[in-house]
Amino acid sequence: MGRKAGIAILVIFALFVAFSNAGVSDEDMANWENLNYWKDNPRMAYPSWFVLFGDRTPTAFLKPVVLEENGSLVYRFSYEHTYRDKPSDVRFYGLPYGGEVEISVLRPDGIRVPLYGGIATSGNLSLNTNMRAGVVSSLSDVLNLSEAGYVLFSATQLLFSRDGSMATLNGEYVFEVRFAGNATPSVEILGTCYGLLGTDSYGRDMWVGFVKGMNNTLYLAFFTTVIIVVLGVLIGLLSGYIGGALGEFITFLLEVLVALPMLPILVVLVWLFSTQGYGQQVRINPVLFMFFVALLTLGKFAKTVRMMTIKEKVNEYVKAAVSMGAGTLWVLRRHILPPVGEFSLRYSTILLARIVALVSVFGFFGLIPGTNWGSFMIEAMNQGALYGGYWWWIVAPGLAMAVLSAGLAFVSSGSG
Repeated sequence: MGRKAGIAILVIFALFVAFSNAGVSDEDMANWENLNYWKDNPRMAYPSWFVLFGDRTPTAFLKPVVLEENGSLVYRFSYEHTYRDKPSDVRFYGLPYGGEVEISVLRPDGIRVPLYGGIATSGNLSLNTNMRAGVVSSLSDVLNLSEAGYVLFSATQLLFSRDGSMATLNGEYVFEVRFAGNATPSVEILGTCYGLLGTDSYGRDMWVGFVKGMNNTLYLAFFTTVIIVVLGVLIGLLSGYIGGALGEFITFLLEVLVALPMLPILVVLVWLFSTQGYGQQVRINPVLFMFFVALLTLGKFAKTVRMMTIKEKVNEYVKAAVSMGAGTLWVLRRHILPPVGEFSLRYSTILLARIVALVSVFGFFGLIPGTNWGSFMIEAMNQGALYGGYWWWIVAPGLAMAVLSAGLAFVSSGSG
């Protein structure tokens, strides 16, 4: 029953990995470290599913009602704000670049605020970036803030505030966009909720970072496990079957590897063979890193394979096969490899979970290249995930590792 449950968990986890990658574009993952790429996203946004449990503002795309006044087209966008917090920004898209544009909004309290008037310097305009002056001048009497007070709040926060207490003004906001031409504008109310894991202080979609970290962590862990198992089996078989001086020398080396403190030596090796600088990530060849981990980890496994080989070699049926002229490869393939292979497969399931944890620990301390679950977690903590209440940044990779480890543990249990 345990093995079947483990296989079911691993199948579900594999499907999760596949669907996660299918839902994230290659462009987003390639630009994870390019902070300018994410500048249009809301910063420190909550996950989109937060709207189900809290009174948070979701992102909304508004459809216009088109009117014609004095030869110009008027695009009117209505937005009903019923949430306790305020949107992050209001974006205007599809404007006629280089054309005359007028943008205003009628607040629920009846105050009309001119947001923009003049030549459109871009086809896309932001309330926070391009329209602050109109909001401040129109609402100065209502908000009654000091000059320093205005600096503390964005244009969107000021626009959606009832008065100087900065309480949210709920009700219908009507945005009007006027210009001559055939462009089709649209308006996006950028909420405080975005994506499956929200965004960080740079506006990066944390779900993208989680998926990229998952891919790199599993890649390093899987191939490191393969290297350990392959080298361990080869070294164990060689030292156990051949014996003699060579076998004793290999056994001595395995004893040394088992006795070595892995983490300190691995830190030193990474430091020696990597390029790094102040404010830069550690850069080391991933294959070299996997080889270092394998070299410092395979000792115990190879010793076990050696002992199994010695035990199988002295069995009567093996001696009989050798006396009848069976070659070394035939004996290894027919009598020694089957039990060794079964043990190696079971051991690899436990080993994979350990290597995932090891890679995450090294990523947490910035000792391996690229994004992984460890680097994802330490970056989240540096941005106040624990103290700021953004617990889902930490829980997501922790829960994924727990599920993977549980599935591997059940599979290795061998029952059912």
